Amino acid sequence: MKSKLLAVSCLLLVCMSVAWSMSHATGDTVITERKVFLGVFREGAPKNMALIKQFETQAGKKPAMIMWYQDWAQEFPKEEAQNVAGYGAVPHIVWEPWYWSDHNKVKLQDIIDGKWDGYIRSWAKSVKEFGQPVFLRVGHEFNMEGYPWGIVNNDKDPDIYIKAYRRIVDIFRKEGADNARWIWAPMNYSFPDESWNDWVKAYPGDNYVDWIGFDGYNWGTTQSWSDWQALKYLFRDQMRKAHKLWPNKPIMIAEFASTEQGGDKAAWIKELPSYLKTSMRDIDLIVWFDVKKETDWRINSSERSLAAFKAIMKDPLFSSFGEELAQVTVPAGRGIKKTAIATKASGPVKIDGKLDEWSNCVPLVMKDISFFKEGLVWGGLADLSGDICLMWDDANLYLAAKVADKIPLVNKKKNQDIWNGDAIEMVISLDPGADQRRDSFDRTDYQVGFGTGDGRTNKPTIWNWQRRRVPTGSEIVVKKTDKPLGYTMEAKIPWAFFGAFVPTTGAKIGFDIALDDADLAGEREKQFIWNGDYYFYKDPSVWGIVEFK
Repeated sequence: MKSKLLAVSCLLLVCMSVAWSMSHATGDTVITERKVFLGVFREGAPKNMALIKQFETQAGKKPAMIMWYQDWAQEFPKEEAQNVAGYGAVPHIVWEPWYWSDHNKVKLQDIIDGKWDGYIRSWAKSVKEFGQPVFLRVGHEFNMEGYPWGIVNNDKDPDIYIKAYRRIVDIFRKEGADNARWIWAPMNYSFPDESWNDWVKAYPGDNYVDWIGFDGYNWGTTQSWSDWQALKYLFRDQMRKAHKLWPNKPIMIAEFASTEQGGDKAAWIKELPSYLKTSMRDIDLIVWFDVKKETDWRINSSERSLAAFKAIMKDPLFSSFGEELAQVTVPAGRGIKKTAIATKASGPVKIDGKLDEWSNCVPLVMKDISFFKEGLVWGGLADLSGDICLMWDDANLYLAAKVADKIPLVNKKKNQDIWNGDAIEMVISLDPGADQRRDSFDRTDYQVGFGTGDGRTNKPTIWNWQRRRVPTGSEIVVKKTDKPLGYTMEAKIPWAFFGAFVPTTGAKIGFDIALDDADLAGEREKQFIWNGDYYFYKDPSVWGIVEFK
């Protein structure tokens, strides 16, 4: 964020092979260990490591990464990097291709033409000699107009940025500086907001990027153009897009912080762990910009904010281990589409809620925090979890579910609004040849909701949003259960409602499903999603697959 004042006036103007059974003991939860590494920037560090030790004392957590800035008038900072490594953290250098004393000294085209090869090579040799992992974030925030390396200042051509970035990485590799880790990091919003300035277009390629990073700040009401920004809206859409496009890359928030002005900073900080466990769960590292500059970004800008930060750092989610951070890889399976099984019914299926005919099904089991993708707090298996089964025959698609819910049957909504209460939402493509990468519905894609009703006057409902009606010939029965507290659901929809599609054994089509949960407020508070994310209801590219057997 050094020299960010150049951009301040413009920034943010656009702002299963499991038996069909239901047990809800805590031991049934598959807990996937997840860590989010903590990083920090403090002006004066790491030359003065006392500043980092002070942060550690204030936060109650040791940072795993220490970030600082270097321009192209300076050689590789060996002493500072060694200070960081000796502390047990990983160096993260924002390597800015300009002179701080002369912003026009370095041009991307000159880098492409080889005029800076000697300087780049000297850095590469020094990094190799250092011998330990060094994270390099070169030409950051390239989708802003305040930097000479920005796309807007280079013929509005992202390929110029890409070529310069690649040349730098190539020189390091030729010198054998394989301990360099390359961070590619746009600002969370592009300015100007033009198609040529889309940060996606400036991606150098998987072979040139080790980490995806995003910078973003809650400016509150400190600027004439800014207002208070909820934490998740700063990054979740950007993170989601990066996860879709580059699922094999770890993601970091490379710079972030909040002001006090215009909202409650302490509350903003307290929300961080919940978002990192749900809609922002693909983020592996966060770097707090702990400086009093345009506003007071520091964690101790107020007593309440400091107390909030110290409190969240007690969560085992946050890690201080620099050695582990240096070796982070994306978990196997991230980005892989799951496959559900729809079993062919062996005989008539009576929709009565008893589930007697479902003993041979292969359930989708959602008993893991990894399915919790919307909401702030999940209370564990008894709060929301479930098994869902699908069956089929030539006439109908059948669904059965056993859902644990501490306050079941909270749904007074009707028709198109049933998602906003206890419900199940299913999305399905009836075209086996559909492009799995499409990001919007076509004419063979459907979203179907199964509302529980309220157990009294508001009856269970099935609704299809594309045709805006209850599917003709459909049936649904919902029954409250006590052990565990929750409900069972059984439903059918005739294939004829959707058109000419009739499944055949072995057919595979796009599919996803979600559990919606409302509690005391009477409206949806949380959501489990099987394969996709919070845009599953309109983006088929994040769906899984259902296979008919």
